[in-house]
Amino acid sequence: MAFRDKDEQKKYLSYYNRKAKVLHQGQEYSFSEEDFKYLNTSSNYWHHEKSPSSWLCSFVVNRAKVKFGKILPREKIIKLCADTLNITVGKIESNLNWNANYMAWHDGGKPEEHHVYPDKSKYN
Repeated sequence: MAFRDKDEQKKYLSYYNRKAKVLHQGQEYSFSEEDFKYLNTSSNYWHHEKSPSSWLCSFVVNRAKVKFGKILPREKIIKLCADTLNITVGKIESNLNWNANYMAWHDGGKPEEHHVYPDKSKYN
């Protein structure tokens, strides 16, 4: 999906909660403006405000995992991403699971092999 114009890019960028942050061991963690530019690419789309695609959810979680994975526990990363996308933790987990199941169906393998950030406690 390609953006048609700058207005659509601005519209999608406005859907993110750019003030979202989590606190961990006395330090605040959040996405930067550079992160939002990176996240707001043409392959990552919103169905409508407060309804990010499962691809976008996966992309945001992966970005947070790369950026904060050595510092923050999984639950804080998921919370930050959910708040950033203006959805609940349950909704983001559901989107991540849907995406993993879709990729397992599409490419073969098990969902946990395709999950961008599996909850290890659910697969042990």
